[in-house]
Amino acid sequence: MDTTTPLAANGIFTGQAVDTSQYGASYIAAEANSDQSGTLYIDFSEDNFNTVAFSAAIATTSQTTPTATNPFVQGTYAYNAQAHIALLARYVRVRYVNGATAQTHFQLSHRFTQA
Repeated sequence: MDTTTPLAANGIFTGQAVDTSQYGASYIAAEANSDQSGTLYIDFSEDNFNTVAFSAAIATTSQTTPTATNPFVQGTYAYNAQAHIALLARYVRVRYVNGATAQTHFQLSHRFTQA
């Protein structure tokens, strides 16, 4: 789990940069769950984020019941974003930008996978 601390209105969480060469993985999978809308980003860099080479943005979608692919829905915590993206550079981090309303619930996590 990267964080469970709710964000203020328009707040930003930026995760730690990870050197993916130590994992031997091919993909990053990230999941965000909140009671407010926002956008999940996966940032890539070759130079440990002196510059960002590429960012993937995934807007949250509203979902009110759990599914096999998204079991994190709980009550009113219905805004979710999921990503499964090939590792495009040596360094990667997750980032989340909250919408215009402060959160009372937030979970963000990532993992590395082979497929």
